[in-house]
Amino acid sequence: MRLSEERVAALAREICETLLDEELVDLEITEERFVHLVESLILEDLRIEDQIDEEAAARLRKQRPDLEDGTPEWEIAMERVKEDLAIAKGYVIR
Repeated sequence: MRLSEERVAALAREICETLLDEELVDLEITEERFVHLVESLILEDLRIEDQIDEEAAARLRKQRPDLEDGTPEWEIAMERVKEDLAIAKGYVIR
């Protein structure tokens, strides 16, 4: 995961505080529950992206064993495979 769970928790709190300060949400749950839900959503999103990365790397290693991990060609091919997997899963990367 690109972000630690502590960083995700801090970001979730900042997002929630901004939404509440600017009166963009009207809560019917506690603020703590709201923060927890936002944090959970962010973590789930990061897990999905990690899963796509792992699947893309495995697929690429199988389909293109000639490519060396970390090279510019590998990175370009990885982005294409990740985009295809994301579309198939109904997920948007970026």
